[in-house]
Amino acid sequence: MSVLVRRAVAADARELARMRQLSLTCPEEPWTKPRDLRGGPWVEECQETFAAMLGDQDTVAAFVVDAAPGCVAACAVGFLLPRLPGPDSSKPFNGDISTVATDPAFRRRGYARAVVTALIDWMTVRGCKRISLTASSEGEPLYTSLGFVTDNPRMSRLAG
Repeated sequence: MSVLVRRAVAADARELARMRQLSLTCPEEPWTKPRDLRGGPWVEECQETFAAMLGDQDTVAAFVVDAAPGCVAACAVGFLLPRLPGPDSSKPFNGDISTVATDPAFRRRGYARAVVTALIDWMTVRGCKRISLTASSEGEPLYTSLGFVTDNPRMSRLAG
């Protein structure tokens, strides 16, 4: 069965914000009750940000599988981050996958794999050296099957 994936446009911003909210409710442990995540002003801000960012066709992309007109079943959102050339590569970007979500009514159909694969292909064609993401334990088997590894010693700190 072939999954129809398309690149998201600004008109998809409301659904992408909904999917982002859904992705943030992912349980900490697989197959447990989802965390309760309330809406609020951040959801509308997220929608506005998606609408603005999707106009930048060079460094931001989202790929979706539609459930029905105006309703998204799954999405993957990613960014191209500029990088400096180094001795191992002069590729101009690293990729960051920031949101992957599938509506619960559409899970186990290969939709997440299809949208992540489309996003990886988009990043690769544009010259990514490394593509990274933060995986939930529920999503880790998918990402491992797509070639992601957990060998990155990079550290991070929340600012502010």
